[in-house]
Amino acid sequence: MIEQIIQQVIARLVPALDPNAVVIGVSNRHVHLSQADLMTLFGLTEMPVFRPVRQPGEFAADLKVDLYGPKASFKDVRVMGPCRAQSQAELSKTDCRALGLQAPIVQSGHLERAAPIEIAGPKGRIELERAALVAARHIHMGPSHAEAWGLRDQDTVKVRFGGVRGGVMDNFIIRVKEAWAPEIHLDIDEANALDVASGDFGAMVLD
Repeated sequence: MIEQIIQQVIARLVPALDPNAVVIGVSNRHVHLSQADLMTLFGLTEMPVFRPVRQPGEFAADLKVDLYGPKASFKDVRVMGPCRAQSQAELSKTDCRALGLQAPIVQSGHLERAAPIEIAGPKGRIELERAALVAARHIHMGPSHAEAWGLRDQDTVKVRFGGVRGGVMDNFIIRVKEAWAPEIHLDIDEANALDVASGDFGAMVLD
């Protein structure tokens, strides 16, 4: 309870001190599933919720799958909900090297060049020709936030991170959608390099 109160206080104070500050969300490897693939892998039509995440309507599901690449496999990879039109596996570069995949760095959902991967659940197994990717750096926000910052969907910005291993990183894609909350998304490789965690803050560098 005390930790939650501290986090809430920080979440109010930091943006007041730096109007370009945005909270960080760190993503470990995870999977999004289509309705059809959810049925194949789990025999379910709905995902059970494990816990909600920062973006409204999105959640970590109480489901895990195994991922198989040419060189290795990962067990117990979290499924994120709700269902999407197409299934995909979001990985870090380190994950891709371990699995033996040549996955592109692209925006989530852009599967034209995605790598093949095999996904197994308790009820079945699927082989997807284009599903594995490394998510491009991005920042979620709603239309009102984008307008306040003078930004538009698909703009790119730099972000400054503090701390001993901090620095400025390029090429964060602004992604705008109704009801989205401002949040910087980093994968685990990027977060470890900067020594940041979910709940920390970065500051957009706006010219």
